[in-house]
Amino acid sequence: MRLLITGITGRVGANVAHSFLQSGHDVRGFVWPGDRQTGKMRAVGAEIVEGDLASSADVNAAAEGREVILHLGAAFQAGGPFTPEQYMDTNIKGTFNVLQAALALGDQLKHVIVTSTDATMFKYPPTGIDEPIAEDTLPLVSTDWYSYSKILCEHLVNRYCRHENLRATVIRFANVWGAGEILKFPSFHLASFVHQFKSRTDDAGRATYERLQREDDGEPRLIVARDATGRPWKKHNIEVRDIVHAYEKAIGNPDTFGKVYQIGSRAPFMWDELIPYMSQKTGIPFSVIDLAMTPNYYEFDLCAARTDFGYDPQLSVFDMVDEAIRYGEQGRGGIIPTTV
Repeated sequence: MRLLITGITGRVGANVAHSFLQSGHDVRGFVWPGDRQTGKMRAVGAEIVEGDLASSADVNAAAEGREVILHLGAAFQAGGPFTPEQYMDTNIKGTFNVLQAALALGDQLKHVIVTSTDATMFKYPPTGIDEPIAEDTLPLVSTDWYSYSKILCEHLVNRYCRHENLRATVIRFANVWGAGEILKFPSFHLASFVHQFKSRTDDAGRATYERLQREDDGEPRLIVARDATGRPWKKHNIEVRDIVHAYEKAIGNPDTFGKVYQIGSRAPFMWDELIPYMSQKTGIPFSVIDLAMTPNYYEFDLCAARTDFGYDPQLSVFDMVDEAIRYGEQGRGGIIPTTV
């Protein structure tokens, strides 16, 4: 296949590109002018085209001759800060340009997949969410510019599918970890919550801060985060390799056209199961603390992706911990952050 991948130098895009290159496909990447990571992608065999997603001429030129477009390029929180205008230009106008370019390819186009995010959904009510979240369980009500721009992008895809019969699909990612990153997740570390509660002035916040301080001896310490009732937090994430697997399974599958899919790891995880495991493997002690804040408590229903395109994620959070430790032992990056 001849693929175009926007955002090819990002953490996800680079891994997706590498997988398709290894399988013998022709991969072209679309990048910002001057992107410092382009050399790495050229070195593994990708063709690189520079341009601006907000420019229809640039996007059309990049899409010429392609059969599949994977639209991963975006302005997003971790890469900013970005202005509202930049979110509008890069994410919304950029997605419009990608869809227009895909439409212009006619019958040559096999599939365009647009990346979205679980941040489009309101997953953090005061008491958490007990039932697994399907694609249409929650309203798309996020108002921060990144998430809101992705909501509009999903609506754009829906319009092109219904009105133009475009072979397009939306895939929403859960919170993404790369290989070896799990041990650095801030919400596993006491220091992160000490910092968050330091400025709280309400009675519950001050009481929580005092409790956290009693556990803080200046050394690394993990935390089993629980809500105010003592219920451990629960979260659903995804590792990059399971995202690659999703793309490999979904591309060209007509059962996915016009649909939105949520993808995540094999199962959600509970803080009271994962943190003791991390502690055992790393030797870092942990504390169990009830936090006076909105909890992480949700998981995703992956039935639609499993049914329609055979999505079968393989990595558990325990696998990820084991790998992260091996990475550290091999000198491929620090394992434990001293500050979070």
